[in-house]
Amino acid sequence: MINQKYVYHSSKVRGLKILEPRPSTHKIPWVYATKDIATAAMYLGDNFDFICQTGFSKGKPFIWERFKGAFDLGYKNKKGSIYYLKPDSFKENMTSFSLEIVSEIPVKVEKEVIVNDAKEYLLNLEKQGKLSIFMFPDTPEGRASNKEDIVEKGINWTIDFGESTLGQIKKYHPDVLDRVIKGLQEKGYVFKTEEWIKYNK
Repeated sequence: MINQKYVYHSSKVRGLKILEPRPSTHKIPWVYATKDIATAAMYLGDNFDFICQTGFSKGKPFIWERFKGAFDLGYKNKKGSIYYLKPDSFKENMTSFSLEIVSEIPVKVEKEVIVNDAKEYLLNLEKQGKLSIFMFPDTPEGRASNKEDIVEKGINWTIDFGESTLGQIKKYHPDVLDRVIKGLQEKGYVFKTEEWIKYNK
């Protein structure tokens, strides 16, 4: 039981009245939410793990810029909304991210906060001490700076979700593309699309 009045979900889509469960990286149809607004706000914009990563350290959520300019790319001038939801149907500890909670059923929106510039909204949260932002090349404590996590995700997501992941690695992290391809080859992965079949052994 989550003992608070509201939980929070952010979206690029405005005006939603009901949030429907959708499959994401976990491949299970869930409505995702968080227990504080700052954490929800990290999911505004066009961000994903190869641009800016999100996490929790020293008592607050953080955004980790993975290459110079990534924070602007993910959040500058990006519009969206933060939705207030009742916590009744949400469950904790269903994913590896401790701040994430999920509902298996549709959830009614109780309130909508409109955000016109996600970057400015997040910088304001940082000024209030509710969020940490690590600009490249700064690295959160306990996180490796050698991009080993990017390589691991590149390998696993290519296997799970397809070779568009390799295109994202090539675009955002070309310096580790060879490591991702080598990792796939070591796993016996068979490349399927024209751009990548040359790497089949």
